Amino acid sequence: MKEEVKNESPTSDSKLTLFRFELNRSQASLFLISSVMGIFIVSFLLAGDIFLNLFQFIFSVVPGYLENPGVYHEDYLFYHLIPIITRIIVSIIFLSLSIYGFRRILRNKSSENGPKRRTISQKRTVNWLGLKISHGQSLFIFSASLAGLLFVLQLFLEYYSHPLPMFGLLESICWIPEGPNQATSHELLLNNVPIAILAIFFILCLYSLFISRRGKPKNPSIKITKNYALLIFIGSVIVFIIFSARIFCHLALFNRDVSNLLGIISYNAPNSYQNNDFIRTVVFFSVSLVLMISSFFLKERNHKDMKTFDEFSWFHIKLTPHRVTILLSSALICVVFFTQYFLSYIFMFGDLFSFPSFLNNLFVIILIPIIFFCYYPIAKILVNHRFEKAIENINNSREFKTNWFKFRLDKINSVILLSVSSALVVFYLFQLVLMNMGAQAFYSNLDPLGSYMLFSFPFMTIFIFLIIAVNIYTIIKTLPSIRDSKSQKLKKVDDGNRRNE
Repeated sequence: MKEEVKNESPTSDSKLTLFRFELNRSQASLFLISSVMGIFIVSFLLAGDIFLNLFQFIFSVVPGYLENPGVYHEDYLFYHLIPIITRIIVSIIFLSLSIYGFRRILRNKSSENGPKRRTISQKRTVNWLGLKISHGQSLFIFSASLAGLLFVLQLFLEYYSHPLPMFGLLESICWIPEGPNQATSHELLLNNVPIAILAIFFILCLYSLFISRRGKPKNPSIKITKNYALLIFIGSVIVFIIFSARIFCHLALFNRDVSNLLGIISYNAPNSYQNNDFIRTVVFFSVSLVLMISSFFLKERNHKDMKTFDEFSWFHIKLTPHRVTILLSSALICVVFFTQYFLSYIFMFGDLFSFPSFLNNLFVIILIPIIFFCYYPIAKILVNHRFEKAIENINNSREFKTNWFKFRLDKINSVILLSVSSALVVFYLFQLVLMNMGAQAFYSNLDPLGSYMLFSFPFMTIFIFLIIAVNIYTIIKTLPSIRDSKSQKLKKVDDGNRRNE
């Protein structure tokens, strides 16, 4: 009896907490999926910054600077090193948070195991920017705000470490087109508007981190915001802030009163290009405002009874509880990867306003549908507590145990690790192909200053092989968790047939 209590699943009724948030079974499983993804994806990004970017600085940028320092800016090395160090520090923080969540969930460290601290209960609603959100939604806001805070700090330091104005999203807001391939702006706007936008995002993230931990007891009569309405609201707020800044830039350049107030002397009447751009800006601003307001009316009942798990199909494939977990893990990996790639590209290189190129438009046209396509199965699985019921079905047979490194995995955690590892193996095999193609292209045109790539590419290849090997080992150790459930299912069918006979 004592052994059964000791080996109780982390997704059982014991109060598992993370950052003092009380987690139910599905939330603990989602955080476990996110933690495993974070460990492998962030470690790959960290290895890229070390073996590629840092090595380039040490073995290419520094020798080039020392060879003829007079032709470079006096802080040339500083401007190149700070962005690399910033990304490495942010990646280390993300990796530490992922390892912390991973260890805490697998080791089932509940609030009862440590010092008595007040936990943030499941039975509460949170008022976030006027929206009534549930405990699970506040968990999402807390996690997104923590990631956003680090991302904003990274952008802030990279912006300040660059000697010249950059041509990313925040800087392109300040440039107003005045003709074909021509744009106008002012130094005052270029130096302050991007910083003001980052400061607004920083304050919003801090506010969200604080308010998501506070709430009132759950009231069944109160309607809460739907999940997709919350995402629409977040996206609309971001667009609203960006286009509000662009409207301000229009007024600062072409409105005499605002120009005089800011001390911008070069006042000119707007031409047809600038008028058309202002109309487009106002249209996007208005659409984002309408979407924000409409999000307040997309609500559902606070309390929902958990429905039984019904098999549903995805592209004519019937999804059992195990397949649901695999699909959810794969979709989450794709959403995280493509969203991170999209945001990094847009904020750093996405000149979408002054000179929108065909490449930028094509990038947006391709990536945004991919992100929505990956999000759709996530929303479909999480609705009506379907994922929580799938976990309950998987966890009904608790006799399966396996040792994985220093952890003792039960059935549900084995299935989750199997799901994530299967998706990561495919993902990193693709990365291996891309790495091989990049190495071949580089070695065909070898530059003496790029000789560091002769050992950077092998290091990255070895690192990818190591990640693949760990995930294959995980698959081998956890695959019996699915085989065991299949055999049990067949046994139940045979028993049922015998009874009928």
